[in-house]
Amino acid sequence: MRGKRGYVMENGVKGISFKGTAEGLVVTIPGDMETDLVMDQIARKVKAAEKFFRGAKLKVIYRGKRLTEDEEKKLVSIMVENSGVTIEGIRYEEALQPAETEKPAGISGIPIRRIMYFKDLEEGPCKFVRGTIRSGTRILYEGNVVIIGDANPGSEIVASGNVVVFGALRGMVHAGADGNKNAFVAALKLAPTQLRIGDIITRCPDASEESEIQPEIASVKDGIIYVEPL
Repeated sequence: MRGKRGYVMENGVKGISFKGTAEGLVVTIPGDMETDLVMDQIARKVKAAEKFFRGAKLKVIYRGKRLTEDEEKKLVSIMVENSGVTIEGIRYEEALQPAETEKPAGISGIPIRRIMYFKDLEEGPCKFVRGTIRSGTRILYEGNVVIIGDANPGSEIVASGNVVVFGALRGMVHAGADGNKNAFVAALKLAPTQLRIGDIITRCPDASEESEIQPEIASVKDGIIYVEPL
């Protein structure tokens, strides 16, 4: 049985879950899961979320089942081969005690197979980022993303939901990254180097730095991305 917020195997044992944190990607592995199954589940998970991982640089922190050094290397290799992600390091971390357990985040795990698109475009998980998103920075979130500041050229914002920027959007942006064409991108100044909604890609006309702020919204209509004033 599969659920929207993770994966449960047929025998009722909870499967592997992914969660993004400020430190990196936290992978929780059930302690009694066989190693071969661990590698298979990791491969399938990252392959299904390839759009989110490709080009990203991550540190991997795993909890639960303890792997040998060779198994850790194999896990890293599998993630790289199946998603194109760059792994900067991997380490084991003891699971938090119940009293210290982290509050549930908007993203609790990336499903192995998505049965339906992210639908919480009106209300749902939302990540707020305050400050300028600089070149080389990649914001990745399974939900809606709100940037309170500018997104500079060379930055990248990838969200399965909507993307809203209270500032100038000059980097690459991908809303509806799981394929949902109902998502939108809005900014006080919309001038991204590349704009994607679902699987549709476009590029906004170049705008001068001196041009005045004009809030705009990009959405898909009849298979084409339209940009309109807000």
